[in-house]
Amino acid sequence: MMKLIQNEFLKLHAKKSMYILLGVLAILEIAGVAIIKWTLPEMKMEGFIMFAEQNIGLIAKFATVFGITLASRTITEEFQKGTIKQLLIRPRKRMTILFSKYITVLLAIFFVCITSLLTAMLIGFIAFGGGIGEVTFVILLKSFGYNMLPILFYPTVTLVLANIFRKSILPLVITLFFFFLEGTFEMIVSQFAQGVAKYVVMFHLNLNVYDSNEFLNQGAKPMFSEFTFLTSLLFVLAHFVVLLVISSALFQRRDVL
Repeated sequence: MMKLIQNEFLKLHAKKSMYILLGVLAILEIAGVAIIKWTLPEMKMEGFIMFAEQNIGLIAKFATVFGITLASRTITEEFQKGTIKQLLIRPRKRMTILFSKYITVLLAIFFVCITSLLTAMLIGFIAFGGGIGEVTFVILLKSFGYNMLPILFYPTVTLVLANIFRKSILPLVITLFFFFLEGTFEMIVSQFAQGVAKYVVMFHLNLNVYDSNEFLNQGAKPMFSEFTFLTSLLFVLAHFVVLLVISSALFQRRDVL
């Protein structure tokens, strides 16, 4: 599997999309410094860690879109271009091929997130110094960890859709639709179907609501009293398992034209 993952990264490296995204995020982080310095001088920035934490939301948005795009293309393009035949004629199981692609998507997402976070810390250190105020390094790591769950979930959903549809545009559009309208969808479900809301995985992706630190939970409270941090996490992980099982079953049965 390691050889397959290496080959997937070589393909990703050749397309340069990951490096372009890192450049765009770095530019946006620099622009954030300029805005704070010149247009919002009253905004108190206590150091590089606070600056990096405030950029996590930006990084999460772009990393999720990148992961969704990558997951939608990694399967469908192989079938559209016919290169899937070259993979299947080798003595490797289909499941191994599928999971090598999935692991590549996850590793690429982690690489983008960690690199962008370190870049934000460096930019923040240059612009605001190395002081540590309300936001500590532990809070930064916890905030980063809370954001990783939804970042990884949506590309996993896309992987299932990519095994259903033959063109990459449909998995991409469908997943992006739910990603960008997640808040609206949650509001509709909570208002008109409160009884089933607790069984909708989107309501459990933001585990920061269980944190006692007000900086992390941002004043939000858990919606369901019968759920705890652990049970919500297990609920989401169960969805990961189900999605991967469905992806495997679909990929095993998919015809190669």
